[in-house]
Amino acid sequence: MKTLNSILLIEDFEDIRHWLAGLLRQAFGEVNVTEAATVAQGYSALDSKSFDLIVVDLNLPDGTGVDILRRAKMQGLAGYCVVATAYDDDAHLLPALNAGADGYLLKDQTDEQLIRDLHGILNGAPPLSPPVARRIMQLAKQTPATSLLLVPLTAREEEVLTYIAKGLSRTEIAQLLSVSAHTIIAHVRSIYSKLDISSRAEATVEAIRRGLIST
Repeated sequence: MKTLNSILLIEDFEDIRHWLAGLLRQAFGEVNVTEAATVAQGYSALDSKSFDLIVVDLNLPDGTGVDILRRAKMQGLAGYCVVATAYDDDAHLLPALNAGADGYLLKDQTDEQLIRDLHGILNGAPPLSPPVARRIMQLAKQTPATSLLLVPLTAREEEVLTYIAKGLSRTEIAQLLSVSAHTIIAHVRSIYSKLDISSRAEATVEAIRRGLIST
């Protein structure tokens, strides 16, 4: 099981930010939550340190949370990046996933549901609100299977992709396959590069498309 010690929370509305910070502490215990209200403040926090988890709103006063996601992923500044928003439409969901979001939570879910989804991160499960998970499944089914022939994976890469989609950590996958964690990291990098993806959520979609896991 993973542990989280540092979280960056970026939300412009103060009352919502304090509410989310409370949910994060309920989900993960006494963690250090750094709060920011703008993209600029988020960048400043990322300039000073990396975080185990970033939770970011999409619509911010000086930009979009997608910018935060891209920077955090490109520079390796966060273990997990999760969107917390009120929007569940494709215009918001798809850019966030393409930027590397590992999860996508809707603020209108109950506190209990949000805490449960967040806590799933500790077991490697992508935190996805149910409506978002259903939409991702629909998108996966809409992609023609023939397009998969353009990006073949080795048998071992398919095996690793399956375990990623099932929520296992890289360490857990390494133990199951009796290889080193460095070997799994190399496989994951190869898979993500071949499939042009950057997050566990996108990896789950690809596993569904390939019939590696069922819906």
